[in-house]
Parts: sequence; structure tokens; C-alpha cells
Amino acid sequence: MVSIAVFMLVMGSVMACWKCVANGKIIAENAAAAAQRARVGIRAVEDALTTAEISVSLTSIPYYAFLTDTSGKFASLSVAAHPPPDFPGSGLFGDNVIRRITFDVENEGGTNNLIMNQSPLLEALNDRNTPYPITLARDVSIFMLEFWSVQDGQWETAFDPTNDFPAMVRVTLGVGHPANNADVPYDLIVRTVAMPCKPH
Repeated sequence: MVSIAVFMLVMGSVMACWKCVANGKIIAENAAAAAQRARVGIRAVEDALTTAEISVSLTSIPYYAFLTDTSGKFASLSVAAHPPPDFPGSGLFGDNVIRRITFDVENEGGTNNLIMNQSPLLEALNDRNTPYPITLARDVSIFMLEFWSVQDGQWETAFDPTNDFPAMVRVTLGVGHPANNADVPYDLIVRTVAMPCKPH
């Protein structure tokens, strides 16, 4: 009986240690996956902003409008841009190098994901056009935009002009979270992007 009791204590300790190791491995894998997704997502947003284009022509403004919404928990962004050839999804658009690119956080099956939609620029306002969506990052806990005000010398949380660019945009993306706190991301990336200086 004593031997059985000792054996059960040893096995209990071994199982507890194994459970800790298994849980630690799962947490590490989730954190690594979240970090990779965050890097992919933030890079796409950076590329869209640095290649953004705008037009001063009144007839072109609806196509080239710089649109942002920071009123909700998650920001949204829509720009006309000429992204690089290695930009996600570029191979599907052929010669349509200038596209309307939109970033939104959408709830899919109870998980908030950063979704990018693209459309050829001249078709972006066509209701019959179906944008091509790509999930850039899953389990997003933070997607925030801030805009540098040259006049005030500080970051602001809203940018109203649609036919102009702010001097800089600060993008914050956080993905993944521990089970006990959905608002604390596993990985948080902040990038400051200098916008193109002159409208096209």
C-alpha cells in the first residue's frame, strides 16, 4: 500500500509537470504565430500608406479619397494606392496597378480579424464590383490610427480631410491575447509612416 501511495504521488507530480510543459508550449506557439501575423498585417498597412495617391481634380476625388474612421473600438482605413508587386494579392489584378485598398477589423466566428479588401481604382465605386478580401491578422485586440498635426505639433486621433494626407500616420496593431484578458495582446507593433508629400 505504501508503495502504491508513493507511486501515485510520483505519477501525480509527473503529470502536473507535463501539463505545465504542454501549456507552456501552446502559449509559446500562439505568441509566435501572433507575432508573425502582426508583422504581415502591419507591413501591408505600411505599404498601402507609403504608396498612397491622391488627386486634386474635383472629378477624381471620389476615387482618390483618403478615408479613415477612428470612432469605434477599431480603426478603419481606405486609400487609393500603387502598391509594390509583392503586395498581397497583386497577382490577381494584372495591369490594374492603382487600387482602392481598405483595412477593417471584422468579427468572424467570434474572432476579430484584420481584413484587407482591394478593388481596381476605377471600379471601386461600382456596386457590382466584389472586392478581393485577405485576412491579414487574426485575433486582433488593437488596431489604432493616429495622425500627426503639423499645426499643433502632436498626434491626433482623427483626420477629417479626404483630399489631403496627414504628414504622418502612426499605426498600432496588437494581436493574440491570453485566455484571461482579451485586451492585452501577445504582440504589439507600432509603426510611424511618413505620407507622400504631394498629391498626384
